[in-house]
Amino acid sequence: MLLFSRFNLRRDGAKARSLPISASCPRQHAARSGFGLAAPLLLVTSLPLLSGCHGGGGSASSPPVKPAATASALRPAPPPALAPLPPGGVRGIYLTGWTAGHARHMAGLLALVDRTEINAMVIDVKDDGEVSYGVDVPLVKEMGVNRKMFKVDALMTTLNAHHIFPIARIACMRDTPLAEAHPEMAVHDPNGKVWHDKTHHAWLNPYNRAVWDYNVAVALDAIKHGFKEVQFDYVRFPSEGKVSTLVYPGKPKNALREDQIVAFMKYAHEKIRAQGAWFSADVFGLTSLVKNDEGIGQRFIKVVQNVDYLCPMVYPSHYARGEYHIPNPNVAPYQILHLSLGDAKKRLKAAPNCHLRPWLQAFSLYGVHYGPAQLAAQLRAARELGIHEYLLWNAGCNYAPVEAALATEKTVPPRALAGPPKNPLETAGAADAGSSKPAKTAPSTDLQSTNPPPTDTNHTKETRKL
Repeated sequence: MLLFSRFNLRRDGAKARSLPISASCPRQHAARSGFGLAAPLLLVTSLPLLSGCHGGGGSASSPPVKPAATASALRPAPPPALAPLPPGGVRGIYLTGWTAGHARHMAGLLALVDRTEINAMVIDVKDDGEVSYGVDVPLVKEMGVNRKMFKVDALMTTLNAHHIFPIARIACMRDTPLAEAHPEMAVHDPNGKVWHDKTHHAWLNPYNRAVWDYNVAVALDAIKHGFKEVQFDYVRFPSEGKVSTLVYPGKPKNALREDQIVAFMKYAHEKIRAQGAWFSADVFGLTSLVKNDEGIGQRFIKVVQNVDYLCPMVYPSHYARGEYHIPNPNVAPYQILHLSLGDAKKRLKAAPNCHLRPWLQAFSLYGVHYGPAQLAAQLRAARELGIHEYLLWNAGCNYAPVEAALATEKTVPPRALAGPPKNPLETAGAADAGSSKPAKTAPSTDLQSTNPPPTDTNHTKETRKL
């Protein structure tokens, strides 16, 4: 049986059940039970049925089926082929569930896809515990968290008509509705109650296997409806507030967080791939630089062994001042992308089956405007490193301010331009850049920024709905 679903499907390891003789072919029953067809009693009792075995019209004199052939018939079917990726790879934009179901806004985004290099959409299926459509999972129905944001089958038809590669985003561990409805699945405070972070969100316990199954079940349902990739976000332990006091019921003694996250991702990967879908995961951009798991379970070298695509959130606004010895990374998009993705690419050599597809900043934050020039600087840095797939994040799903940086042809030719930076954006604030070591004077935080934290600590969510 399949256990994984948008991040969570792979090979079906379930063993074939032995069927009772009344419901199975007697020849197969004989082979499985260890009795040959020469066994007198079995042969006599089976003869009247043999003529109809396998639905054929043969007679009792038909040659016996060899046990080897029966064993072959019982082997599980091979997993389906992976969904084909768009030519040139995925170049996508993020959509909330509300946006995907809003006719006017969606029409504008479809037009953007039609006239630019964009060929994919990452669409919320589960975010903050809310589900975007009628996912056929018992817990979803029990909690009433289906917000009916869009009609999934109609949406898939529209995306297919525009040749858009659909990716289902599932925020895994930050899930307030489930944590509060089932405290046994939640992270607890020292008093045994459901813990909430400083933004009042509750988190699920990665040590609880039912948490794995729930997220995988949601992912599998998305694949069933046509999503070709599942992307896990918040696939980590919480990092906000007094995390040292948190209690994880069922946690084995001396268990490492990084091992638990890896086990979950491996489980999800197998289930998702078994359904012919790709599996990707969002991680903090700084994971490519640090050697530990930053206390959240995301250790780069382990995570990349269990995903098809790693999607680091390399937003310049989310790096601390002085990171990579850049005074203000937010005004140096080319430099911060080149250094951060360069580190990630070097460390990815240990996992040849994993590929980079970074999230790029398509929003303005902390007083720094991001338009076509800033996005072009990020794209240039990525392409110089041979990275031609990317995703754009804007919480309000407004990509008009950066559209001019996008090519108008679908199959984008490699543009790994050599030579010095072409505009001031690629050198601004980067006079001391170039070191891959974090600045000692500016220790990085969970948000990778010394500015006030945004509402969402994985991505920046300026707007929740339209």
